[in-house]
Amino acid sequence: MRKPILFALIVTLSTLLVGCGMAASAPPPSDLEATGEMPLPAPAPEMLQEEVMASTGMQDRVSERMIVRTANLSLTVEDTEQTLEAIEDLVTELEGYISQSQTWRVNEQLAATITLRVPAQSFEEARGRLKDLATEVESENVSGQDVTEEYVNLEARLRTSEVAETELLELLASAQETHQDAESILAIYHQLTAIRGEIEQIRGRMQYLDDAVSLASLTVSLTPEEEEEPVVEPGWDPLRQARDALRTLVNALKFLTDLLIWVVLFILPIVAILASPFVLSGLGWFWWRRRRRRSKES
Repeated sequence: MRKPILFALIVTLSTLLVGCGMAASAPPPSDLEATGEMPLPAPAPEMLQEEVMASTGMQDRVSERMIVRTANLSLTVEDTEQTLEAIEDLVTELEGYISQSQTWRVNEQLAATITLRVPAQSFEEARGRLKDLATEVESENVSGQDVTEEYVNLEARLRTSEVAETELLELLASAQETHQDAESILAIYHQLTAIRGEIEQIRGRMQYLDDAVSLASLTVSLTPEEEEEPVVEPGWDPLRQARDALRTLVNALKFLTDLLIWVVLFILPIVAILASPFVLSGLGWFWWRRRRRRSKES
């Protein structure tokens, strides 16, 4: 949608510049009719883009395929920590870098996910050496995205936008020299600002594609091997367990003996002392009632 508008703008600017030049140097109408010469038409937008691509050699770039290489690997390893150290050494050796790393624990064992970027020419070597670090490769997914066409189109748009920027700069300078009204100069300036914003956007996208093509991405998930539970727990000592059981039994007997001594020698006397008034009162009441019953019977 934006390309037709851009091409129309370029054609309009080119026509204005050509018209200004012809107005300054062209002969009067009578001379044109006498000579029989007519002004040449402005080139079409399609011709302009083809000329830009031909002048910069962009069509030859199509044969140089630009591939964004990515890989996702799920590996089972003996020791996650040692494997992470080996991956860091590998990345340093291949002159890459680690873009993301995450670790967590599963059943008291360390697991990790790490993303590394390496030069595209070292992609296959890095993938093979990563698999050599694993005891088992659970899964592997390798993909390549061809961005050649997008990159060539971006280059064509960039060259076209740069040509439009140059034309707008010349038109702006001409408008300022001829002291045109401020509204016309401001309109040209707004168009120039929009073209420059589009140029920066195109350059940013091209830089992103360059980085993605030159540096391959590998994401590795590391899962530790599950440890098998032994039949006999390490450190089990039957004699020590027997000694511990006897020690516990003796301590229990000592506790019961001590409790019995405290009950007989301390708790029972205290209870007897505290209960004696109630016991004496009960005996007195019982004796008094029995005597009264006897007196009634006599």
